[in-house]
Amino acid sequence: MRIVSMAARVKPGVGQRELDSEMVRLTQTIRAEYPKDFEAAGFVKNMSITAVPLQKRLVGDLRQALLVLTGAVALVLLIACVNLANLLLARASARRRELAVRLALGSDRGRVIRQLLTESLLLALPGGLAGAGLARLTVWLLNVAKPAILVRYPEVSMDLRTLLFTFGLTLLTGLIFGMAPALSAARIDIQEALKSGGQGQSSGPRAARLRQGLVVVELGVSLVLLIGAGLLARSFLKLAHTDLGFDPVRLLSLRVNLVGPQYAKAEGQMQFYDDVLERVKQNPMVKAAAVTTDLPLSADRPFVQGGFQVEGRARLPLGQMPLANTTVVSRDFFRTFGIPLESGRTFDSSDDSRSPNAVVVNRAFVRKIFPGEDPLGRRLLLGRGGSDVRVIAGVVGNIRGSALGAEPEPTIYHCECQGSNRFLTRMALVVRTTGDPRAAIRDVEAQVYAEDRNQPVFDVKTMEERLEDATAGQRFQLLLIGTFAGLALVLAAAGVYGVMSYLVTRRTRELGIRIALGARPQDVMRHVLGENLMLVLVAVAVGLGGAWALTRYLETMLYGVTTLDAPTLAVAPAVLAATVVLASLGPARRAARVDPMTALREE
Repeated sequence: MRIVSMAARVKPGVGQRELDSEMVRLTQTIRAEYPKDFEAAGFVKNMSITAVPLQKRLVGDLRQALLVLTGAVALVLLIACVNLANLLLARASARRRELAVRLALGSDRGRVIRQLLTESLLLALPGGLAGAGLARLTVWLLNVAKPAILVRYPEVSMDLRTLLFTFGLTLLTGLIFGMAPALSAARIDIQEALKSGGQGQSSGPRAARLRQGLVVVELGVSLVLLIGAGLLARSFLKLAHTDLGFDPVRLLSLRVNLVGPQYAKAEGQMQFYDDVLERVKQNPMVKAAAVTTDLPLSADRPFVQGGFQVEGRARLPLGQMPLANTTVVSRDFFRTFGIPLESGRTFDSSDDSRSPNAVVVNRAFVRKIFPGEDPLGRRLLLGRGGSDVRVIAGVVGNIRGSALGAEPEPTIYHCECQGSNRFLTRMALVVRTTGDPRAAIRDVEAQVYAEDRNQPVFDVKTMEERLEDATAGQRFQLLLIGTFAGLALVLAAAGVYGVMSYLVTRRTRELGIRIALGARPQDVMRHVLGENLMLVLVAVAVGLGGAWALTRYLETMLYGVTTLDAPTLAVAPAVLAATVVLASLGPARRAARVDPMTALREE
């Protein structure tokens, strides 16, 4: 069976729903015209031709990853804006007397609001320009480094629309997060502000609660990002340490695509690969070599599945026959990969075109087809009529395919030495070496060309490189989310430090009185740190709720962990609390060293 892909340009105004309906109708029409061909191909009743947008086919389904990335960017932006709002609140509070004088002299409150908003924009615009410059540098680094996940995509670039969006977003955030401090400053009581001109006077409980609320918001948002990064880190570690079922170390792989009339039949193909294997094995660096149609950890593995019957069981209709992956390998395949033999035997010199057609199956096949039974010696009837009889000679362990997170599929291994009619012209040559496999690349390629210089050799990689490629997407996502989480933590720490420094400065008289009445420096430090830890507790409650709502978008990106992973939910709040304590130590020490005589004299 061959799978054919076609390209078509859709008429304007035709949506995906209309396309899907048309594909169903087209499938029914073709099935009615060619019922025997559909039956022979093994199509089940509910199969249909599908229409996939070309962009999605080329770049894959990135919607989920882009949504998560956009959410992380928005959360970091929120933290930065909250810091800006807190800074402007503190600045406006320190200028209460100045603003009160302006208002007393006849200045309009609207003019005060406009002035403070202008100051907010003057802070935001340079930040936006700096961000655009940093983004340009990051894009350049991405194009230079070209992570594995971006290799298949064109060069990343910034255009005018990106710059305009950045400029507009900078203006919008500057206005929105500068509005609260501006309105708070414009509502000051002129008489109270003029009477209490000293720095020891606070701007009132409302402003203090607003500042604390903003700190809770940025801490809670930081916790959401920390939990997201922690979940991705745990998922990546589990994925990277997944049992592959074989040893990828010192394993070299390359593909050969046989072309020419001499390879139109299985005999010519067998002779070519047998001769190449004999040549390659002469290299002193080579311990073992094999060929296979299905190369593990390869993104373009051929999708070859076949239906079968089990001799001695009731015959099933074609659409209900069990399916298994069909892989053709050479005799030394299992030894080359280091796949363990669990029972029976693998292919050996007794298997040839004249011997009974033996097959080897994996553990997943046995669990699905022969649960609780001994599969050795059982006969499988392959093909539409069941005329192709194969005997199970051995059972081997499972190996992972291209998707590390997917469960191993039932697989039937055929030996190319038996002249299998499932043999394909596009095969992978795998070599296990005694040293660095890269050192053997030239010699292995030379042996292929020595057999037939017209056969193309491509996709030359070590299995460790293929393993890195298989985890490239998760690694890149972890890098991005981890970077944003670290940045969020730094911004949150800076915000806590700034707010605490300001509050300590505003509460100098209060702290001086506490010390004058007998409070010890460590008591003052505990008091200041305790207030911050109370904010952390509130932020943890808010952050856990936000994480529960937002990390559900990570479910499809996780492997081996859930969004309610206990270690992550325990460590992330602990990291946040430790960061807050470290950021608060400086202001707390300053508070503990307040000289009561100096503080009271200044008042």
